[in-house]
Amino acid sequence: MENDKQDREQHTLWHRFKEGDREAFDILLQQYYRLLLNYGLRIESDRVFVEDCLQDFFIDLWNKRTGLSDVHNLNAYLLSSFRRRLFRDKQKNNQLTSLLSDDYNFDVQFDIETQLIEKEHENENAEKLKYQLENLSKRQREAIYLRFYEGLEYAEIAQMMAVNSHSAINLVYEALKLLRQNWLISLFYLVSKLF
Repeated sequence: MENDKQDREQHTLWHRFKEGDREAFDILLQQYYRLLLNYGLRIESDRVFVEDCLQDFFIDLWNKRTGLSDVHNLNAYLLSSFRRRLFRDKQKNNQLTSLLSDDYNFDVQFDIETQLIEKEHENENAEKLKYQLENLSKRQREAIYLRFYEGLEYAEIAQMMAVNSHSAINLVYEALKLLRQNWLISLFYLVSKLF
């Protein structure tokens, strides 16, 4: 019910924005600037470049608003569009070899780390999880981030990462499987050392 209300509000905001409502644009900017900036900084560490790219992104969004289509999930649409823009601008600067390249760092601190620290009250567990997350591939980390931190559906993740839906599901599933396996192995090793 809450999601339906939120979806209607986002749809209304997007519609007002497309019609040229400057207040709606200001709301979009306030609601999504920080989210997109943080997402961009996970892909590209050059803050000035990301901020410039984000400013250009919002300017283009405003200038092209009448030609934009309706969106099902505004969060996913903006993240996906900004990701493409970021890679395109990097490619123009000859700093990225391919739009689909895995040659980028996707640095993220997952909320699951914080939750485990709060639930377990053990820094050791948090360090183990962080280590396990760092051992995932870049694409697995990004898929996990988009699924659990941003709450995107698999189809939206697939579209953003330029893979099919089945591949997006597999990326998340394999990442969770590896985390679970490695966590159990670490736990078993720790228990065996105690006895």
